[in-house]
Order: sequence, then C-alpha cells, then structure tokens
Amino acid sequence: MPQQCGYIALLGRPNAGKSTLLNALVGDKLAVVSKKPQTTRNRILGIAQHEDAQLLFLDTPGLHRNKGQSVINTMMNRVALQVAGEADLLVYLVDIIVGFTAEDARFLSRVLTTTKAPVVIIASKADAIIKAERAASLAGISLALEAFLAEAGNEAFTARLLQPDPVPLSGKRPEDVAELREFMAHHLPEGPWLFADDDLTDMPRYFICAELIREQIFRQLSQEIPYGTAVKVTAVEFKGDLVVVRATAVVSRASHKPILLGKGGARIKSIGTAARASLENHFDKKVFLELQVAVAEGWTDDQRLIADLANLSEEDLRGTANIQSEQEPLH
Repeated sequence: MPQQCGYIALLGRPNAGKSTLLNALVGDKLAVVSKKPQTTRNRILGIAQHEDAQLLFLDTPGLHRNKGQSVINTMMNRVALQVAGEADLLVYLVDIIVGFTAEDARFLSRVLTTTKAPVVIIASKADAIIKAERAASLAGISLALEAFLAEAGNEAFTARLLQPDPVPLSGKRPEDVAELREFMAHHLPEGPWLFADDDLTDMPRYFICAELIREQIFRQLSQEIPYGTAVKVTAVEFKGDLVVVRATAVVSRASHKPILLGKGGARIKSIGTAARASLENHFDKKVFLELQVAVAEGWTDDQRLIADLANLSEEDLRGTANIQSEQEPLH
C-alpha cells in the first residue's frame, strides 16, 4: 500500500486538552500539561505512525482574546492560526464540560475562513463527566455547532466536517486515542514519510527539558506568576548512566523571584524534585538537575527576549506589529 503522511493541527481554546491529547497520541510527554490555560507557547510537532501512515501532530497555543494582552499572548494567537493554515487536517477540541461557547464560535470561524483542510470536532475530557450527563453535554455542543453553521457565511463550512457531530474523547483512555489515530490516518494525503519511524518530535532536546521543568512551575504556582516564567536550559550532558541538566527559571518581575524561590528555597526545591522525576522518566536514566532563578524584567513584551526565552522562531516573530489588524475577529 502507498504511504500516507500529513500534518494535523490540534486547535481549541485554552485548556481544551490539546497538550494532553498530543502526548497521548505520541506516547510521550512533549508538551506542558496543566489545568491552567495558555500553558503551550509554541507549535510543537509530535510524530506517530498508524500502519502505512505517518501522522505529524501540531499542538498549538490556545486561541484567546488579544485585547489588553502582552506581546507574547498576541504572538501565540498568530502561531496557532499559522499552524492551522499549514495543516492537512484540523482537529478542533471543545471542552465537554464547558461546551461550545461564543468564543469557540469566533475562533472556529476565523480558523475555517483562513484554511481549507477538512475538520473534525472533538468533545474533549469525556472522562471528566459521568456517563449519565455525557449525552446531554454532547447534544448541547451539537446544537450550538448547528447554530454556528447555520449563520450567514458559515454554511459552506458544513461540507468540511468529517463527522456531523462532535466525537467524545478522553486523552487518558488508550482506546479512545487509538480510534482517533486510526480515523485521522485514513484522512491524510498519500506521500512519503518525512521522519524516521522512531522519531517522536522535531523539537530539540533542550526544548523538551525546558517544557518538563516549566510544567512543574505551572502546577505548583498559582495566579499570574507562571505566565511570566520561562525556562532556559543551558546544558544537557550525558555522563554514563547519569544525565546532567542545567537550567534557569526566568521570571518577568523582580517581585516574583522570591515567590518562585519560596521560603528558604523550599518552592524551587520542590519544583526541581518533581521536574527531575519527569526528566528521569523521559530519559529513562538518573538525572541531576541544577535549577536556578533569574529575572528578565518585562520579557513577555520584548520580542528579542521572547524569541530567546519562549523559543519562538523568527517566522513567528515576523510581522508582529501587524498582528492586531490581522486578527480583528479575535478581539
């Protein structure tokens, strides 16, 4: 049989479950998973195979309103929309508990207007709702989606839906993930594989290490502090059965540094302990993690520092001055 290969964009509002699904589809932790929204900042490529098909998953930052947000948040929207335009298949996730909201309608309209790929709507986090309530939640999402598609200008989008109704799915259920992987494989174009069959991602090792550390910062800190925190990995060294990782957690305000450190360094020690466990699971080796804290005042509004600390490419940075006018429907 001929090979198939294609890019699949995972899209949705913040905290819709995209990163959890990416990690499940690939079988390894590539992206930050947290109950806090807007944890993903980059286009993260995850690679999986199903029979003769190679599936290239693109996790994206959650689409959110730009108005009043920092430069990095505006750029995250731009990254998500760029990824959607490059994909062969679009997977839009709707939180089954929250339902299909007015913001979902705005964001999905923007995505569908600027892309041509087929779409499947996923009702994510199906494990978080009891079976008796699942049917009612799915019906509510279907009705809201039907109303969205019936609006003037949206009728043509119906033909692009691969399924007429949202598909319930839990990224924590292997059987759900396997069925989705098989379904998506059947809708990819024919073409040679672009990566080796044992590749999981095209992201550099430093990036994955930084994401695993940053995940613990999001999990252990509350309010606005995690959103102004980046992790810069400066070294990953293999010394026999030991991996040495040196990293710095960078905060955007001097007042956040003592909070991240904690009393007597207790908080950063706890973050480091949890991050080391994640790193050991990733490398399947013992890890020595050296984790420091530094301040880069206002880095989330400085394009140069964003490129360095948030690992956004020059392509993502290009045209930032025009983002607001480009994305008026998202305001």
